[in-house]
Amino acid sequence: MVRLLGFDVHVRTGFVVFLALIVFLYQDAFGVWLAAGIAVFTLLHEFGHAIAARRAGASAEISLDFLAGYTSFRESPGRPISPGMRAVISAAGPAVHIGTSMLVLVAMGVNPLSIDSVGQTDATAAIWWAGPAIGAINLIPVLPLDGGHIVLTGVEKLTGDRALRIMTIASIALTGAFAVFMFSTGRPGFAIFIAFLLISQFQILQSAGSRTGRRAAPGRAVNAEAQAWQTGHPGILEPGQRISPWFEAHRALTQGDQGGAMGVMLADLRSPAPKNWLPPSAANPNQLRAVVDVLPTDLPHANAYSSRVMAEVLLAIGDVQRAGAYAAAAYGDHRQWPLAMVVARASAAMGDDDNAVRWLGAATESAGPESAAVVGQVMDRAPELIRVRTRPEFASLRDRVA
Repeated sequence: MVRLLGFDVHVRTGFVVFLALIVFLYQDAFGVWLAAGIAVFTLLHEFGHAIAARRAGASAEISLDFLAGYTSFRESPGRPISPGMRAVISAAGPAVHIGTSMLVLVAMGVNPLSIDSVGQTDATAAIWWAGPAIGAINLIPVLPLDGGHIVLTGVEKLTGDRALRIMTIASIALTGAFAVFMFSTGRPGFAIFIAFLLISQFQILQSAGSRTGRRAAPGRAVNAEAQAWQTGHPGILEPGQRISPWFEAHRALTQGDQGGAMGVMLADLRSPAPKNWLPPSAANPNQLRAVVDVLPTDLPHANAYSSRVMAEVLLAIGDVQRAGAYAAAAYGDHRQWPLAMVVARASAAMGDDDNAVRWLGAATESAGPESAAVVGQVMDRAPELIRVRTRPEFASLRDRVA
């Protein structure tokens, strides 16, 4: 990570690999200029988003990944960002991208509006493709492009919670029609770009469909995390809130960077510093399983919050034995009731009701008065505890937190 113009900028391994791939595929001066142009204009593009967000009173951070960059925003207290301003922030990236690249072309002595002029040299041709061309493509009104996010803000006003699903279906239809047109006219050169769009759109649709009718809480921060898992682009976060390391690891995996995904997760689990991210409740089990699968068997548990989330994820994806063992080890360090509750639920799921009762006792003893009601709700609702709830010891423990 580096800090530029007051923003944290995360340069992922996938971004470097993408630039190297361009140079390798072309193996000429055009490829070198194209890679350099994409690197510079992508960064300027994200600065456009970030600066617009800062002008709106939000803080922002930038990440550069394979085939894409994205910027996440955090509102300042008392200064909510309106849908119209979100559209302005989305438009600011392509505007800066196109505007600066056209100025560069003019400075190079060519007319950026003339194909013949920009094709005079490898350098000018590459700058034109990396600048005005890619900037304009970003304004196409389909998700997950900026143009799609601009249109989405308007669709939200008309359709409310259904906006993302409606916009995604429309994006798939438009992208599919464009794909048919390009291949029918013998121009398959955009195949990789089209495939990237369609894969992203179907992932968004699947996520949006799985959450139909579900209400996000506590508000914009959860919605931002949900949008991140749905679209790959974080939305607006609450002040001080960050996108979870689970999403960062997921992003790394989508770019083929397993080492990066593992590094993000292990760094978080090893850091005792307080956390300011939400659990990955918006992710589907397959996304969570993919992250868990790249992690080593022996996981750190230096941070109570991160350990709790890890244990609950392991339980949610069905890795019951590992969830119980990990939560028990973490409880030895942190003595927090959610960890004890995971051990109790895992034990019950494996048929060890006696151990489940013992760990429910540990959970009720560890819970303070402010947590008692939540502990009681988990005891009443956890599906793994169905048999345990018939035992007389359970009733005694339940009364303890009543």
